[in-house]
Amino acid sequence: MVTPRSLRPQGDASDVVVIGGGVVGLSTALHLRLGGAEVTLVEAGPIGAGASRRNAGWLVPSMCEPVPSPAGLRTALRWLGRRGGPLKVGFEPSWSYLTFLTRMLLASRTSPYQRGLAATAALASHAIDAFDELAALGIEFERHRDGVLLLFVQEHGIQPHLDDLAAIERYGFPRAEALTGRDVRDLEPTVGPGVIGGILCPGDERVDPDSLTDALAARCIEAGVRIRTDAPVTEIAAGRGGTTVVAGGVRHRSGSVVLAAGVGTRRLAAQLGIRVNIRAGKGYGFDYGPAPLGLRRAVYLSDHKVAVTPLDRGIRLAGTMEFGAEDLRVDERRAAAIPAAMAHYFPTWPASRPRPWTGLRPMTSDGLPVIGRVSPAPVYVAAGHAMLGVTLGPLTGKLLSESILTGTEPALLRPFGLDRFQVLPHRDRSSVAEGVPWG
Repeated sequence: MVTPRSLRPQGDASDVVVIGGGVVGLSTALHLRLGGAEVTLVEAGPIGAGASRRNAGWLVPSMCEPVPSPAGLRTALRWLGRRGGPLKVGFEPSWSYLTFLTRMLLASRTSPYQRGLAATAALASHAIDAFDELAALGIEFERHRDGVLLLFVQEHGIQPHLDDLAAIERYGFPRAEALTGRDVRDLEPTVGPGVIGGILCPGDERVDPDSLTDALAARCIEAGVRIRTDAPVTEIAAGRGGTTVVAGGVRHRSGSVVLAAGVGTRRLAAQLGIRVNIRAGKGYGFDYGPAPLGLRRAVYLSDHKVAVTPLDRGIRLAGTMEFGAEDLRVDERRAAAIPAAMAHYFPTWPASRPRPWTGLRPMTSDGLPVIGRVSPAPVYVAAGHAMLGVTLGPLTGKLLSESILTGTEPALLRPFGLDRFQVLPHRDRSSVAEGVPWG
């Protein structure tokens, strides 16, 4: 493939710098390189140091609904103020944060939610195919294809989930199966009597996030991607003729740049005068060694919002959503609520727990990622995937690389442009690029 003339800098026409060494950045770099581009990937820390390793490891097209939703808003109002609840909205004294929360409330209305669901469902319907393509490229990682089982200890939560799943069946998702408590225990004998029902989503999968990240990085290197780790970006500039990135003290000139740094994308974009208001949704997790449950598939503790992932090395628990905190400090009480929830579903679950970890999910105010070109200069963003970073990462990389290499925008990506956000009537032109909307 040939990079279009409009993107050509003074040097090699196909040079691209990808900033961010997670699943999204690695996938983008790999597909660009396989398409003929010379690619340099820079990462501030080790490969996958952010949310790419600190997540449940689920490939869940069936859970593609945006976080802001009418049902989610009602549930959030019940959770607010509960010290150990699955949601916390902290305080940050900034206009950017208040704007983010306000827009999230507006996105929770029925109409914007339905538009967002349609867009993400159309995209997510191709997610598993993108993983199959990775396997066809010889990329080997731990992958389990036996579905995800949603568990319920309260009756009222089952039908809304079934309704959401029915709404996306037209995009080709396998039909979910409603189960009684007895059905659930036939599938997973260690589930306790408190579980009254379940839903089996047969098209969903799970991977080991470490295995996936390491395999993508190895394939990138094999393909010829230049990877620089422990190289934080200290300077970034872009014009119509190309871009300059200074990372780890080394200056890189390129034809275009891809910002795929998760929550850090907001800061990087700001250096270019582009506002991409991606905030952190902090989550917590625990990694156990081989456990006595003998689970056959991933399960979701629906009433407590906890993901349980059996892997070859043990069991991973992940959950909670905390806004207003962009650090990796652990709130012990909030973290402890995750393993405590297990007792409601699995009576034999051990009381002891390992040390918790945290991860920062990159969230946008409408729950949809930002994918595509974001300025007249050749600057692209691939970030804000919320809880779908692993699910949508390989597909995002494939589609965005196609856009960069051909100069055309795939139809699936059109709903995810930065221009979907309302342009504010007054902007500081000294710090915001002309014609670039505020996100």
